[in-house]
Amino acid sequence: MRHRSLGYRIQVNSSHRRALISNLLASLFTHERIKTTILHAKALSREADKIITLAKRKNLHSRRLAAKKLRDKIALKKLFDDIQGRYDGRKGGYTRIIKLSGYRKGDGASLALIELTERRIVKEEKKEKEESATNVKQIEEKPEKESFVKKVKNAVKKKATAK
Repeated sequence: MRHRSLGYRIQVNSSHRRALISNLLASLFTHERIKTTILHAKALSREADKIITLAKRKNLHSRRLAAKKLRDKIALKKLFDDIQGRYDGRKGGYTRIIKLSGYRKGDGASLALIELTERRIVKEEKKEKEESATNVKQIEEKPEKESFVKKVKNAVKKKATAK
């Protein structure tokens, strides 16, 4: 019987479950949106909400408690410096789970997208614009190089015909 057993078992042993949740938390806080199975997303949502609530306290003890669960310095720094400030006025519901229509190829597991509700979209759009701008510059530079090569070939031909 499962009386008073909280959390999702995920069909693995406890140490594997802890490591899985820790790695998923690090990915979620780093990328702010990840694609995983529905069961993993539900288990992750519960833990992510607890960690963000810890981060809102803004003290050393809560940082150490979060580091104990998270175990990724980059994600921990981003959580305490950037993410926790977005949720100061919110009392809960820090994550959103969106069920996807597809299934995973290997085992046919149902997929879901889990993301932070107050996600930074502006930076991603700027990066995409910068990438597209650099692609345009690269496209513009290539014809110039080709025309320069053609100019050199033409100059060599003219010198050869002049002699």
